Amino acid sequence: MNFKHLNTFSEVAECSSFSLAADRLHTVQSAVSRHINALEEELGVILFERSTRRVELTAPGQAFLIHAKAILSKCEQAKHEAQLVAQGKQGVLRIGYMSSACAHFLPTLLSRFTQYAPKVDVQIFDMTAGEQVIAFASNAIDIGFSRPVDSGHENLIQRQHLVNDTICLAVNNEHLLSQKSQVALEELAPFPLILFSRTHAPSLFDTLITAFHRADIQPKIQSEPTSMQALLTQIASSNSVALVPSCVRNLQTHHCSFINLNIELTIPLEMHWHAEPTATAKTWLDWYASQDQSATLTPYSDT
Repeated sequence: MNFKHLNTFSEVAECSSFSLAADRLHTVQSAVSRHINALEEELGVILFERSTRRVELTAPGQAFLIHAKAILSKCEQAKHEAQLVAQGKQGVLRIGYMSSACAHFLPTLLSRFTQYAPKVDVQIFDMTAGEQVIAFASNAIDIGFSRPVDSGHENLIQRQHLVNDTICLAVNNEHLLSQKSQVALEELAPFPLILFSRTHAPSLFDTLITAFHRADIQPKIQSEPTSMQALLTQIASSNSVALVPSCVRNLQTHHCSFINLNIELTIPLEMHWHAEPTATAKTWLDWYASQDQSATLTPYSDT
């Protein structure tokens, strides 16, 4: 069934006139007549009673008009939705994020975006930096928030620096160092060290190892957990020490104390996206570029 024929039929039914319908459709009356004749022939019914004064729907025409309007409405809706999807204003946006690093700003960011693009279904996945690289490679996520990833992914991932998080010491509340207001790396040398897994956060691991080497310290690495919550649980239940981004205080940190270092040591947080972004990712990036992030994307503070 020809879409143009349905549209012509609907216009004639609304105008009760072939000539007025032709004007509204920006065509000639003979074309309108051909469309109606073709539709009547296809259906095997008479749709209009024609007279020199007026065109009126027949009973079959009235019945057919209900369905024709529904079809035309659905077609218009389909066209509109297809355009929204192509523009990235409708569809799915998959975001990978590190909960320990993003908990203090991501909810606000997502709330703003959903107000801007309410038809975009935002799905979030808690992932380490290493897991996000794998997810980008398999097209499982569109946007990522994580620490810097290893070099060699330039053809896959684009990046933007967001903020630097300060590194601090995490210890058990009963630890010998827990009451200090500031510590030096040298004071950590006697204690077993827990480091977040390099596989899952290579930049954090390398930053900390480099800092120890510069201080001429050989750390006693006890374990390399793959989640910050697991790391804090180990700290809370042992005499070990850990160097962590200050933002991990957003996690459940019962029985843990956090102490500043006497040197400035930071780790970047970045936003990543696929080198060939999806339409919804482009919408996110365009929107994000228009936002003032000075208030939202600030280093974690417990004050």
